[in-house]
Amino acid sequence: MLRKKAARALLTAGAFLAFVALPLFAQGIERMEYTGLDKYPTQGREQSSSFVGVRAAEFLTIPVGARGIGMGSAYAAVCDDITSIWWNPAGLGFLENREIMANVVDYTMDLVYNYFAGATPIADGRATVGGFFGYLDIPDEEVTSITSPNGTGSFYNAYDFQMGGSFAYHLSDRFIAGISVKFIHQDVLNNISGSAFGIDAGGIYHSEFMDREIRFAFAIQNLGTNITMRGDNLRTGVGPETMTGGVPDGYGDYTTDPYAMTKRSNREVYRLTHTYRLPTSVKIAVAYNLYTTDKLNWLSSGEIWRNSSIPISYSTGTEVTYSFTPYISAALRMGWKIQTDEYNEDVDMMGYQYWGDDPVLRGLSLGGGVKRVFGSRFLEFNYAYRNKGRLSADNFFTFKFGF
Repeated sequence: MLRKKAARALLTAGAFLAFVALPLFAQGIERMEYTGLDKYPTQGREQSSSFVGVRAAEFLTIPVGARGIGMGSAYAAVCDDITSIWWNPAGLGFLENREIMANVVDYTMDLVYNYFAGATPIADGRATVGGFFGYLDIPDEEVTSITSPNGTGSFYNAYDFQMGGSFAYHLSDRFIAGISVKFIHQDVLNNISGSAFGIDAGGIYHSEFMDREIRFAFAIQNLGTNITMRGDNLRTGVGPETMTGGVPDGYGDYTTDPYAMTKRSNREVYRLTHTYRLPTSVKIAVAYNLYTTDKLNWLSSGEIWRNSSIPISYSTGTEVTYSFTPYISAALRMGWKIQTDEYNEDVDMMGYQYWGDDPVLRGLSLGGGVKRVFGSRFLEFNYAYRNKGRLSADNFFTFKFGF
């Protein structure tokens, strides 16, 4: 009987992952193609380097939830709490109680990203609905230029935000599907702004293998419309035509110039900007409980990321949870997200030393958390550290409350 269950789980998982993998190959994984980036010049770009910086709303790639980050971002198959609203909305289907979350990210260059979310089960637990709001504030920065690299004396600021709703549903006792719909807005340099709509979607199949839970998942993030920046600061005046090659300039005297035209005033136009796509990601993942007792659980997970702006990435993570009492538990986590879009050399081709930490440790993450249960309620705090190589490191703090 056990052998039949294991075979069924593996066959289902294989068919599931094969179906999910088709879109990945369609996007050019084998040839490392970057679909939709053909309008950007590639001259001078080293092979397999990333296209980061040519996507709009890159703040959408800032992960949310210290538990998932502590596991190296290999979390699409693990997620079963309110943080699923960012990693894989299908994970919301595992919620048994209402949950709310506040997430604070101490980000690179003294930026702070705040993210808030809430969700509640409905329809006797067969479905879950939720909502979220994320805000990145960029404080005043001095404008620099080629001629004034130390600053021009002028300042600018910017902000980004996203907001939306999520829905997860049990299609069967083994499979959960979920989707999030969101509105995305960016504002820079005194109200030069753009907006877009996007979706996140995913599914989780869960079964048992050798009497322990195993999960397979897929997810797609930030699939949506493009962003084109508009604003008053892009408005400029265009004067009337001038004399060029004998063509009348419109200012001649009718009595002496038979080709004279009525003088035209300046016209106002808007400078045209690029249209940028969102930073879309497709993920496939697996998670398995390696060891389980009444008090201890050891979980391991792996994940493949196919991003539209960088080469394929790989994540792996592990978590050990121990219950001291029925009311208090704690967890330790470790993981690594491997990205192949950064060089490991300490000195660039011009002989200049790179800034930041050793790039070899990029993607390493550590973390932990504590959970306290109060009857039907709980309070949970999680922390995660993520090394970003030359961009130093990030610290993530997540507070969750279930009721």
